Amino acid sequence: MKRKGSALTFIITIVSVIAGLFLFNTFVANTNSKNLYMGFSDDDISKSGLVDEHGLFNSAPSLRSSLEDEIRECARKNHMNILVYLPDSSRMNYSDSDTERFTEYTYNSVFGEHTDGVLYYLDISGKRHPYDDIATSAGTNLIYTDSVCESIFNSLDAYLPSLSSDEPLDCNKIGDAISKFCYYIDSYYTDKPRESYYYVSTANPKVYVYKKGGETYVTKSAPPSKKMAVLIISELIGAVVALIVYFVSKHNYKFKSKTDPRIYLADGVSSFSQVGDFFQGTHTTKTRIETSSSGGSRGGGYHGGGHHGGSVGHHGHHR
Repeated sequence: MKRKGSALTFIITIVSVIAGLFLFNTFVANTNSKNLYMGFSDDDISKSGLVDEHGLFNSAPSLRSSLEDEIRECARKNHMNILVYLPDSSRMNYSDSDTERFTEYTYNSVFGEHTDGVLYYLDISGKRHPYDDIATSAGTNLIYTDSVCESIFNSLDAYLPSLSSDEPLDCNKIGDAISKFCYYIDSYYTDKPRESYYYVSTANPKVYVYKKGGETYVTKSAPPSKKMAVLIISELIGAVVALIVYFVSKHNYKFKSKTDPRIYLADGVSSFSQVGDFFQGTHTTKTRIETSSSGGSRGGGYHGGGHHGGSVGHHGHHR
């Protein structure tokens, strides 16, 4: 019974250490993890609208004005920034990752980092295989998930020309697609997030987006739900490891009675001698150790090629 009690104490100790580390990480180590979330201002929808880099609506200014009003109304109604971007031929050679870096940079430049919003990159650059991107920022990452955005893309394809052919662009068809995009953004909007959290691995620094107590958080610290899952898994692993260590030790370690050291030594046959070292003189040699202390500057400047900051996620689609 005593050994069983020792095993139980050992396991409880291991589990308690894991739980203690978790609680320390939650309530002490992450207390300085600032909430970077900036939200959305209902009073500022002027930045939402349409960027017609292609010049498609130059011959239809009234249609463009109508579309911008529709986009801004959708932005006001759903409390988010909305930007539709129509690229020109200068972006024809963009790779998928180039497009995502561009939409991320554009969104953050127009609306600011960690704000709620979406940017719809409708690829009419002339690429053989157009790549559309819905870039979601901050809290919208929890609403417009991959599956939702894929449903939106599939529905919009019916309104967009097949750009893999030589079919000319029609501003009315593109306008219909933009109107439908606003319709789907509105219809898929929900106050209750579809995901418990979103990890923006392409951001610098990497951040988590989640909701807690009705508030949106954008932090470098993992959300409570993820930490709890890690704690449960860690506790189970710790308990299993503790059991294995205990039973292996119990099986391999055997107790023996104490041995009398006198059995190794016969009486009266011991003798001791004294040994000493004597030096006639001393001689010391000093050698200088050369070190390099000059060294150049460490590190280097930013050379590009990576993603920018913020909390922008990407949902791409090839037409």
